Amino acid sequence: MSRPSSETARRWLGPAALAVFVGLPLLLAAGTVSQVLAWQEAAAATEEARARIAGIEPRIRRLAAERSARNAEGAEAPSSVYLDAAAPGLARAELQRRLSALIDRAGGRLIETRGEDEADDGRSVLLRASLDIDHDGLFALLAAVEAGMPLLTVEAITIRTQQAGRGVGEEPHPGLRVALAVRGHRREGRS
Repeated sequence: MSRPSSETARRWLGPAALAVFVGLPLLLAAGTVSQVLAWQEAAAATEEARARIAGIEPRIRRLAAERSARNAEGAEAPSSVYLDAAAPGLARAELQRRLSALIDRAGGRLIETRGEDEADDGRSVLLRASLDIDHDGLFALLAAVEAGMPLLTVEAITIRTQQAGRGVGEEPHPGLRVALAVRGHRREGRS
């Protein structure tokens, strides 16, 4: 009786050994090929990101040069990191005036602004603004807000695209509707 089982075992042992010794290397080779392809895709994505950054760098340099030229000409260049106004209401009005001027300079159109009451003893003021602007203008606006004086911080931003017409064709750079929350700070101890 043991004879037929030993023949059966030999009959299955050959194909199983062949499957292990041929199939396992093929499986490992397929895994290696998929990893190489993933690495190539990651390298292509990295190169694409580098190309986009290389496209943005000249605009940053141009904006920095324009800003330094304006400062050299005696344009408004406050020396303090704080808003000048003493009272929270006046600080909010000053922040609104400054933000409106920055939006105009960036080529945007201010739709509305509203101030928010803060629970941090009035040391900072928060202003929410809605505006229409294009891509380059938004880039210039954010650079001016974050790099200028007094110190202003973008707390939140929501960006939606606006389509001019339907079905005619895609615009290369549609207009943007932006909701922006900007915080300005007052000196501590002022009231």
